[in-house]
Amino acid sequence: MTALRGQRGVALLSAMLVVALAVVLVAALLDVGEASRARSRNALRAEQTWQLLHGLEGWAGAALRRDSDDGSGIDGPEDPWLQPLPPVQIPGGRIQGRLRDRSGCFDLNALHRNGADDEQAIARFERLLTALRLDPTIAAQVADWLDADLSPRSGGAEDGQYLRRTPPYRSAGRPFAHVSELRLLATVDDKVYQRLAPHVCAQPQVTPLNLNFASPAIWMSLDGRISEAAAQRLWREGRARYRDVEEVRSALREEGVEAVELSAYGTASRYVLMEAEIEVDGVPYVYASLLERAPGGVRVLARTRGRL
Repeated sequence: MTALRGQRGVALLSAMLVVALAVVLVAALLDVGEASRARSRNALRAEQTWQLLHGLEGWAGAALRRDSDDGSGIDGPEDPWLQPLPPVQIPGGRIQGRLRDRSGCFDLNALHRNGADDEQAIARFERLLTALRLDPTIAAQVADWLDADLSPRSGGAEDGQYLRRTPPYRSAGRPFAHVSELRLLATVDDKVYQRLAPHVCAQPQVTPLNLNFASPAIWMSLDGRISEAAAQRLWREGRARYRDVEEVRSALREEGVEAVELSAYGTASRYVLMEAEIEVDGVPYVYASLLERAPGGVRVLARTRGRL
């Protein structure tokens, strides 16, 4: 009798074990299925928002073409194309976008192009750094980052310094692809980067800096004789709309600054940044597209998820 009860106990335990294993197996299958469905939903949302981004690029291109059609050839902070697109409701979400100028910033790549330093650009960048109360030797580090040789200039840095870091790396020896590369330079920490980044950019090609969008610090970089107070007046409280470089030259003369080299400057914007915010099923997506204005129209140079 005792043996029979023991056999029944073993059978009961075996049955409970089988049931437990079956429950675990079913739960695992359900989990795998849910994960697969979640991946499919996320992929569908990502593809949907990517296509909506292309639609927003069409809106941006149309706005820029309308601006070009006015024939003025002038771009300033109060132009209609800078007005954001209000939120537009779509099935399951909403979209909105805005355009930002990308020609009123100092081009880091201007310091060294086609295998040669641009001494005027280096001097202007040193003045920009001084205006921002930053170390002007950062200009030498940027130039070393751009050039192909391995000989550091005074205040600069090349492979010999970067290879001692953890992890080690080398200087680029090519143009900046993005201003965030500044974080790799020898003396650029987070505090320095946050102060400098709003005033600089990495342009694909040489293009005049649009002084209508220039910050007071960039105005001070034009010439060492431009004081902070004069730069504030030239900035015009962020609403500058100089018609051409000659009008800029006249404004400089009024400040007592003559004979400023202005060949690197203009009053029109070639590069524009489009920022898109798209929400689908309560999930937000942020995209950015770099646009180039050209005589033939508007073309997309780069697009990415996140900020550019």
